[in-house]
Amino acid sequence: MIIQIYAIVSIEDATALCKLGVDHIGTVVSWNGDKKRGIVSVGRAKEIIKTVRKYGKISTVIVDTANLQEIMHYAEELKMDILHICHKMPSEELKKLKEFLKKLNIKLMYAIPVIDKNSINSAKEVERFVDFIILDSPFKSKQMNGFIGATGKTHDWNISTEIVNSVKKPVILGGGLSPENVINAIEKVRPHGVDAKTSLDLPDGFGKKDIKKVELFVRKVRKIET
Repeated sequence: MIIQIYAIVSIEDATALCKLGVDHIGTVVSWNGDKKRGIVSVGRAKEIIKTVRKYGKISTVIVDTANLQEIMHYAEELKMDILHICHKMPSEELKKLKEFLKKLNIKLMYAIPVIDKNSINSAKEVERFVDFIILDSPFKSKQMNGFIGATGKTHDWNISTEIVNSVKKPVILGGGLSPENVINAIEKVRPHGVDAKTSLDLPDGFGKKDIKKVELFVRKVRKIET
């Protein structure tokens, strides 16, 4: 079971999460960063990626742009292990991106917003172009229109279960997961991995994690595996 935690903003948190056995360390990146939104700069992302690799872990990075050429530029600059796309991208662009990333030995993770039964078809349509599918809740605000994730809210796990059973690619379940509900989520959906962010943030910590909550989250996931 893959455990993925977003959005890491410090070397200290990245190190702590690696030691706890978190598999995917997620960073949200823009060129200069945005501390108030928990978004790190390219320079800080490079530091976190370097730190994560010391532990042999996989680093997951969201690129904060929807432009294909800019995304490719970020990938060349950061050389992350997994590129996580959190906005809708046409199939033709996904195909080009996948081919480009393959040359850099970077995997592609694509977010599907779980809204209704149409989400099942959306997952089927993109699975041939991606390495991972992440199921998440759409962000309903004008400021982040079209962004998928970071809502802290769950979605319909019945639809998520149907997606897991309908595609062959590994599916990571996100959307409002916490130490309190992750066991129920795993038992219901049976995903390949789980993702958490909001429930593990420190209050007003600008992305910094409550390490005790992360530890509890990891412990519960590992317990259900045995």
